[in-house]
Amino acid sequence: MPAKLAGTTTNTAAPKKNANELIQKGMLAHRQGKFADASKAYEKALKKAPKELAALNLLADAQLNLGKNARALETAHKAIALKSDMPSTWMVKGSAQRRLGKYDDAITSLETALELKPDYTDALMTLAGTLRDAGQLDAAIEAYEDLVEIAPEMAMAYYNLGNALHADGQGDEAVFAFESAIEHDPSYVPSFINLAGVLNSGDRAEDALALSDKALELLPSSRSAMINRGNSLKTLVRFDEAEAQYRELIALNGADATAHDLLGTVLQGQARIEEAIAEYRVAIDLDGKEGLYKGDLSIALLANGSLTEGWKLYEARFGGGDALVRQRRIGLKTWQGESLAGKTLYIWREQGVGDDVRFASCFNDIVDRAKEEGGKVLIETDPRLMTLYERSFPFAEIRAEGDVQFDRDIDYDIAAGSLPGLVRNNLSQFPSTGGYLLPKPDQVAQLRAEIDALGGGLKVGIAWRSRNMTANRRRFYTELEDWKALFGKSNIQLINLQYDTVDEEINDVNSRLDAQIHQVAGLDLMNDLDSAAALTAAMDVVISAPVSVADIAGAVGSRCFAYGPHRHPMCLGTDHLPWYPETTWTGKVWNAPLQQSVDKIVQEVTQLASTK
Repeated sequence: MPAKLAGTTTNTAAPKKNANELIQKGMLAHRQGKFADASKAYEKALKKAPKELAALNLLADAQLNLGKNARALETAHKAIALKSDMPSTWMVKGSAQRRLGKYDDAITSLETALELKPDYTDALMTLAGTLRDAGQLDAAIEAYEDLVEIAPEMAMAYYNLGNALHADGQGDEAVFAFESAIEHDPSYVPSFINLAGVLNSGDRAEDALALSDKALELLPSSRSAMINRGNSLKTLVRFDEAEAQYRELIALNGADATAHDLLGTVLQGQARIEEAIAEYRVAIDLDGKEGLYKGDLSIALLANGSLTEGWKLYEARFGGGDALVRQRRIGLKTWQGESLAGKTLYIWREQGVGDDVRFASCFNDIVDRAKEEGGKVLIETDPRLMTLYERSFPFAEIRAEGDVQFDRDIDYDIAAGSLPGLVRNNLSQFPSTGGYLLPKPDQVAQLRAEIDALGGGLKVGIAWRSRNMTANRRRFYTELEDWKALFGKSNIQLINLQYDTVDEEINDVNSRLDAQIHQVAGLDLMNDLDSAAALTAAMDVVISAPVSVADIAGAVGSRCFAYGPHRHPMCLGTDHLPWYPETTWTGKVWNAPLQQSVDKIVQEVTQLASTK
């Protein structure tokens, strides 16, 4: 037998005992949140007992808490190789995989943890979050709903469910989830903040404001709560209070680009355009990658009459998921004004009917150039506008939106809203007369004969509001009764141009106030826009809210009185709409009653009627 070396022992229990002592030391540090110290203790223990499961499991968890995700994954893998039925280890493994972006692997690991322990709430919470990270929103919602069923008192389950529902566009359900989260934990500020955010976007600004105030009671320094509060005040047109809130944010952190941008929006709402421009520029200096700030600056510059820079920055409306306009690629290149000789240009529509019609005022410039240079122009529009555009722009080919995707035979494409940047860089480039859209002459004559049969007087078409009359938007539009000063006058005949279901409103004022508003039978003003344009052209005068009716009136060359905010961006720094020479714009200062705008228009229309 070999001689026994001095200082050695054959007692294998000693390393095990020492390893246990180190594990206990690590667990103490672990409980105190000292994960680095805990990791060192576990690693020392594993040097003495490499297959000690407790040390491996605890080390993996400590590494995960330290953000050492790859090492945590490796350690968890070693533990599972020794014993594969430990749900907590699968949970750590799945969490590490999630953080490393290995979502499919993470989902498998977390599902394994739940198979081993079906009531493992932490694993189910993590699985739901991983499913959401992986873009599987429906599955994430189902997982959160399962979690709520398993743990009906868990506030965080409701909170995360609310976030997922909101992301899925299920606003009402999200509200219920956040309210449940608050019920189970009224001290958790993010529940108040996120509920306020949902309510802000869901037409309940007053309720959102109250929740933001509560959140700030609980956590006065909350940036998100301050932003929500400012946004609620802005929605409620309490611009001075919103301004104060955003300035408070900036006082806390002058480098907050979002706060500067939001301050700009509320200054612009007060028609303090130059101040708004300054704030937008600060936001861009702080975060030049954020397209929203450039888009906001572009609108303010246009409102201030700075057309060249404004149109250039207007391209910022293209961007990510929240962008105003989705960028598209139809042809080989984006047109930037190159020669059209032997080339095909595709102009694609964007935004709503009003924008479509307004930007169509640039089409003749482009079509004339293409004719001169020997090029070809295709114009995309809303299907409801096709016949009107075919008649108005006979040299161009008119296509319905969506009919043409990418086509290699198309040399260039451009968004309709980008055309002004090429052909409307100063006010002198706007036409002095309107009427670039051409309704059917015989239909205009027929409709004129019908309304002439109503009797003498000025024939006044009226569209008093938007179709989208939510509580938040209602304050910017009139009610039909607000125009009662025009009702029942022998020298004024009112004809409806409102394009949604208005029978109840019109019947009410006709019977109650003797309004005598006429509706032309057989016309679908929502879907038959060619006929709507013909009816509009048949009027002596049009009165319109800031909706597409005003744009159609301007485009067919009808005399129009439109109301809207003072220093509207599309007024381009003037007191009128350069797009539509026959339109009078009545701008409303933010804190003035809307009735002032109504009264001004009524006065002008009444004056016209008296001279007819």
